[in-house]
Amino acid sequence: MKVAVLLVPAMVIALAVPVAAMPSIDGEYTVDGEWPAPGRISPEDRGPWVAELQIALNDAGFRAGEPDGYFGRSTLGAVYAFQKVHDLPRDGVFLREHWDLLDEPLVVPGDAPEDTRVEVDLGRQVLYLIEKDAVSFVLPISSASGDAYRHSSGSVVRANTPEGSYEFYKKVDGWRISYLGGLYRPFYFSGGYAIHGSGSVPPYPASHGCIRVEMWDMDFLAPRLELGMPVYVYGARNERSNIVPAPTLTVDEMAAQRLAFGFGGFVPG
Repeated sequence: MKVAVLLVPAMVIALAVPVAAMPSIDGEYTVDGEWPAPGRISPEDRGPWVAELQIALNDAGFRAGEPDGYFGRSTLGAVYAFQKVHDLPRDGVFLREHWDLLDEPLVVPGDAPEDTRVEVDLGRQVLYLIEKDAVSFVLPISSASGDAYRHSSGSVVRANTPEGSYEFYKKVDGWRISYLGGLYRPFYFSGGYAIHGSGSVPPYPASHGCIRVEMWDMDFLAPRLELGMPVYVYGARNERSNIVPAPTLTVDEMAAQRLAFGFGGFVPG
């Protein structure tokens, strides 16, 4: 227990409050066990509960930035990613009843032959960074809008993000300026399509076809991505099961499967 002393004219009142009941940042905020969590935490809000939300988002695998108690753009992106993963309205407002969801571990979308990979769910508009078959982080993205635009050839085409099984084959460590705009630290996975940083990443599809992430998220991603790393893109027109191949069985797993079926030759496919 910690004792907070409140000075009033002619008397001193000692109030005993639990130390851990309310978050504090470097002693800037008074610990007060009577303060409940607010009903909603919104962009531009400030205070200890914003810092608590930032810490919880970071711990849960959503990149909210430094826990400085200010609900800025990085925190907004993390809330968007959180809302997308949990199929909540994408309004950027965190509600009191959603705190328990931050305690739920992030689930890998499914099995794949590789234990380290990138998966992009266009339906949910998120990118999963998967390392050693565990989700390290989930980042908000914005993919193709589906709108018509004029190609460099002069023809009118419709914005589309390709779905399929790919590998990163080219990267630019800096800005690449194309006729459609700037791509920050792009990692290309199919033709001219890349995952890249952008100054505009709304919570809905808005690009010409590339997969946009926030600039600070691209700075986080770039050192963790490698040429040859597998990239799976799905969720708009194709289910994940139609894109991601089943893992290859090891010799021991094949033997165990044969044993389970009670015969030693044919293994059902």
